[in-house]
Amino acid sequence: MSRVKAAVVAGCTAAAVAATLSAAPAQAAPQGKVDPGIGFFSVNHGVGCSYSMTVPVNSSGMVSFYDWKGPGYPPLLIGRAMASGANAAVTWWPKRQGLRRIYAVQNGQKSPIKRVRVTQGYGSGGACFAFP
Repeated sequence: MSRVKAAVVAGCTAAAVAATLSAAPAQAAPQGKVDPGIGFFSVNHGVGCSYSMTVPVNSSGMVSFYDWKGPGYPPLLIGRAMASGANAAVTWWPKRQGLRRIYAVQNGQKSPIKRVRVTQGYGSGGACFAFP
């Protein structure tokens, strides 16, 4: 193969690789707000109750879920889960009453914050309810 032909082939290969890389999906990150789930008997979430919390993601990998009271307070780790399909999910047992801010983090990218009211829960697990 001549040098000119080899250079053309190498150039075309490099262009194809660059086009493929630029078409790759964006960095793994949450794609929306966390869905904190809700019990059958409640409009609020309750301390001591359990909820299946999910977040949509655009890639596989570890996702961390957090409960944050607000500025001046450290976030509380709810749990971590591997993304499966287009979602990641953990079980949330609220530990503190009040207005909570929940979010997920994947690959250093934070989801939008979801505000959730948590009151005293009555019952346990999925058979639990919370009054306003």
